[in-house]
Formats: sequence, C-alpha cells, structure tokens
Amino acid sequence: MSRGQSSTDLSQELAVLSDVFSDLGERLIQAARQLLGRGAPPPESLVNELSLCRRDFVSLRDRTRELAGSLHVAGPPEEDLHGLQDLAGLLDEIAGAETRQDRSEETRRRALSVLDRVGLLSHVSDADFPALRDCQDRARALHGAISECGWTGLPAEAESLAEGEHALAHLLRLIEDRDELNDDLWASLHESVGSALGKSIAAAAARSKLALSLEHATSGAGG
Repeated sequence: MSRGQSSTDLSQELAVLSDVFSDLGERLIQAARQLLGRGAPPPESLVNELSLCRRDFVSLRDRTRELAGSLHVAGPPEEDLHGLQDLAGLLDEIAGAETRQDRSEETRRRALSVLDRVGLLSHVSDADFPALRDCQDRARALHGAISECGWTGLPAEAESLAEGEHALAHLLRLIEDRDELNDDLWASLHESVGSALGKSIAAAAARSKLALSLEHATSGAGG
C-alpha cells in the first residue's frame, strides 16, 4: 500500500469498483438468461472481466485491512469481508480512527510546543537557578514521553499542556502575557504554578526574573 493512501482514497476506489460491479452484474444476468435459455456460454471477455473484478476486490480488501491494522482498528477477519458493503463499513471505522489520529497528533504538536518554550526559559540574573532547572528537567522528561509514544497512548498531561491547562503552560502565561492578565487570572495562574512547580519558580515569574531566550523570540518572529 502506498504511504499516502487514506480511507478517502480507498473509498473513492470502492465507489468506482461499485459502478463496475453494477454494470458487470447486469451483463451477467443477461448472460445467465442466455445460458439457461439457449445453452450459450458467457462470452470469454465477460469471464475475463469477472476475474479482473475479483482481483480488484481482493486488492482493495487487503489494502483496507492493512490500513485498519496501521490505525489499530479491529476489523473483521478476511473471510467476513464478503463484498463491497462490508468494505464500506470497515472504511467508515477507519475514517473515524483517522480523525482521532489527527486530533491526537495535533495535541502532541501543541503540547511539545509548550515544552519547547519552557526549555528556552532563562533567569535574568542566575544562569543556574535551581527551580528553573527542575522545571526544565520535568519538561524534558515529558517531551521525551510525548514524542516517543504512539498516537493512541499519549500521556494524560499532553492534553492539559495542549489546552494550556498544565502548570508549565501557566508558567509561560505568567511570563509571556504578564502585562495582559487581569488580577484574578494572574492570581489563579500564580497559585497553580506555586502549587505544582514550587513557590520559588512562581515568585521568579511574578518578579519578572524569567524570560524567553532571544532564540525563541527570533524563531517566533520568523514563523
């Protein structure tokens, strides 16, 4: 199966094959009448077309099952996929799995972006600020876990990172958006950071002692 094939590609093939099957079916009915009425065997060209249709169905069935397996869709065994309607049902399940995969990969991307930015934080006067080092160690560990796992098994923290609800995301907001936060939101973020990451890092963020590196500012402007 080519690397870029999706349920949409295979569904388009199925639609074409369905039209071919419908036309072939009508001609087979006519050939059957001739066979029963006059004892005339079906034309060799029709027999050949029937063989080709069988080959195309088997190819489509096998590629559909392969795609299902790659997306962890527990499709029926080969012997239960008797016809195009069976494949259509499996392709519907595959399409749903593709949607879930896309959402998961977007969650992964957004979570990793948060963690990358945490890694670019620095203390304005203490290059080895212990509380920041601890946060960045935690961010690196999470980055590795989220990067290496499959799309069906993202760590629970990936979602909260992607949605900006994780303490590390709150830390970034305290630093990046400090001038736009209202008092209530600032207090909520500060409490979250202090509870989850420690009072030292929360105090440093509150006192404008933490900043993103110039590297991040430059890459952000270019993106």
